[in-house]
Amino acid sequence: MSSRAGRSRVVYLSMGTPHREYTGVAAALAERGVEAHLVHLDDADSVDWAGVELVNVRMCRGYHADPRFLERVTHLHDRLRNAPNGPIPLANNLDLIHDAVDKGRYLRRLAEEDGVGLIPTRWLPRGTDLRVADLMDEAGWDDIVIKPTVSAGSWRAIRVSRTGRSASDSHFVMDGTEGGGVPFEEQMRALLTTRDLFAQRFLPAVLDDGELSLVFLGGRFSHAVRKTVGSGGGWWAHERLGGVNFAVEPTDEEYAWGENIYRALERRYGCLWFGRVDGIRDMEGHLRLLECELAIPRLLLPEGQAFGRYADVIAQGLRERSLSSISG
Repeated sequence: MSSRAGRSRVVYLSMGTPHREYTGVAAALAERGVEAHLVHLDDADSVDWAGVELVNVRMCRGYHADPRFLERVTHLHDRLRNAPNGPIPLANNLDLIHDAVDKGRYLRRLAEEDGVGLIPTRWLPRGTDLRVADLMDEAGWDDIVIKPTVSAGSWRAIRVSRTGRSASDSHFVMDGTEGGGVPFEEQMRALLTTRDLFAQRFLPAVLDDGELSLVFLGGRFSHAVRKTVGSGGGWWAHERLGGVNFAVEPTDEEYAWGENIYRALERRYGCLWFGRVDGIRDMEGHLRLLECELAIPRLLLPEGQAFGRYADVIAQGLRERSLSSISG
């Protein structure tokens, strides 16, 4: 892979369409003497990796639809370890990638081993004979969200409420349905034949306050963004569905909450190049962890005006790696 002399090279893997942040990322890196190259994962085996110093999977949107994604990334990782110019690291590391793409792995570990408070959750391993009404009765919930543990955006996610009005075509209301059934229940049971799902209590605070995202770059807090639900209805806090994102200054409580979770992640996986922690307030006003975006995240760089900070982290990491290899 050719580049101009004296410039570092970073490869961003994609699966067709990268995050919209990529253009800004590439420009900010170029200002710091780092060349970014976008490579489709399908073409990874044909790439000459000589001179590449870092491989980043952050642009692999659509990973959840490829059942061999982790297998393919692991294969590439093994090849990068034996690169002629020395091992080429992944950002973030492979152990984290394996866990981060499956909420049933990293969320469960954070809750059970690190004491992090999740949104109230029930895990539904593949093969579960899902009966939504029974699940809601057992949990004592009147409003729930069900989705695959390996997913992105709103893929195959539904909301089920006992009463009220539907907010979207993925929101089902049980009141008045024959036998209390849910129209999408059969499809969810079919999905459970090949995938793990999980159910969470729907927290209405998302409709008024949205989600709070805390972004960390190079191990340090960078910026916070509030993501809101669209004014035209719906129940997802996502700009693709009409929501609005805007930068906010976190309170001391919000900062400490996100920092505590991020340090737990670092204790488990080592230093991270980047990550995002998302939370929603529960009925009592306490922040609960919704998810962490650690492998293929949108880092909300435009909202946080953080392209420069992100590029500084990548450039500094490459310099430190170069100095380490020289001294070694």
